[in-house]
Parts: sequence; structure tokens; C-alpha cells
Amino acid sequence: MLISCFFSGLLWAEAQVLYADYRHRPPEMVRVIEANTFYGPLRDILEEAARKIGYTISWRFAPFPRSLEDLKNGRIDIIPRTIKTKERESYVLYLGPIGYQQKDIHFLVTKGMESSINSYDDLYQFRVGVKRRTAYFPKFDKDERIRKVIALDDNNMAEMIIKNRFSVMIILDTDAIESALTKLDYSNYAYANYKYVQKIGNYYGMSKKSINTDKFELLNSAIKEMIVEGRVTYFYEKYNIDAPLK
Repeated sequence: MLISCFFSGLLWAEAQVLYADYRHRPPEMVRVIEANTFYGPLRDILEEAARKIGYTISWRFAPFPRSLEDLKNGRIDIIPRTIKTKERESYVLYLGPIGYQQKDIHFLVTKGMESSINSYDDLYQFRVGVKRRTAYFPKFDKDERIRKVIALDDNNMAEMIIKNRFSVMIILDTDAIESALTKLDYSNYAYANYKYVQKIGNYYGMSKKSINTDKFELLNSAIKEMIVEGRVTYFYEKYNIDAPLK
């Protein structure tokens, strides 16, 4: 009987944990390598929402492609900042959005090349660096005529442009790539005249294969309650970041 109760307790403890991945995505997720941790509003928001329903979050650092694959197969529960796409709807439940952000797609180029890309069609002249398994915008994502050079993450992209693997890269997060380039002491870049204008929802992606899918509605309600109460805005302002638009 005691053994049975012991294992029941273990299973209960296991059930109260949600496993989530993070990546270096400043300013919303900032990795501290030396301490094997990170900080930012996306962490604080999810942890508070989880506490509201009696859960804690166990965080793991992983590159986004690996996180997405593990989410697809139910090996993790949640990924912050998961862009909503038709392809992902088959395996992702979307928590939120916590708001909407103006996230124009920019094209980073070698200095002096700004006017060489004035329209979408100008992209066909170049090899374009892209991050593996990243959604940018439908036309670009589906376009097989553009010569795309795949990189693992922002650090890899930064290294590749410095080594002249390509002279153009498509950018969703300017803060993240500029941080990576600064670490490599590289400043010979600018942004092309052409950009794709878009507003995107800031969602947490939850795996449809998670053993905790029955908690999706509760967690989603907790997040929405935090939006109404101003907690989302509070956590963004805590880090001196503009909060997403409601």
C-alpha cells in the first residue's frame, strides 16, 4: 500500500510539470550561458499562468528546429513565440496570443547593397540566408525559385554572412541577429530598401501530443486573464520592452 501511494505521488508530481523550451531571442528571451538559464517577459508570463493552474515549468535550451520537432512528437509541451502557420496547425495548439506585434520581414545585406533589393523580385538575383524551419511569410516560404542557404540559428547565420556564404539574409527578429553580429564584432551590414510588412500574433505553441492537452483550456484562460489584468504589459515593462498590442 505504501509503495502504491509512493508511486501515485510520483505520478502526481510528474503531472504538475510542463516542459518548455527556450532559445536566445532578445529582448523577449535572453539566454545567460554561464548560468544555463534565461530571462525575459515570455518566461515570466508562462510561469505565472502555469502557477495559476497549479503547474510549474521545467525549461530546456534548444535550437528552434529541434524544439519544433520535439513539440510535433510530444516530447515537450510548450514553445514560446510560435508563429501560427497552416502547416503547424496539425500538431500545435496555440495559447494566446498575448498580443500582436509589428514584425516586418527585413533583408539584411552587406553595406552598400541597400538599393539592390527594392522589390520582392530582386531577391531572385541573390543567394538568401534563411533559418531552418522558420516561417517568414507565405510567398517567400513556398518560393522554390529563390536560392535559399539554410542556417541553424542566428549565430550560424551571422558566421555565414561574414564568410560570404551569401550577401543577403531574411530577418524576422532584427534584435536577435544584430546581437549575434555584435558578438562577432561585425558591423558591415545594412537593411535593403525592400521589406515585407506584417503584424503577427505572439503565441505559445502547445503540442497536440502533450500528455497535458487536457489543461490547454485552463492555461489559455489563465493567459487571457493576465492580458485583461495588465500582467502581460507589466512583465514587458519590467524589462523596458514595448508590450504587444492588444
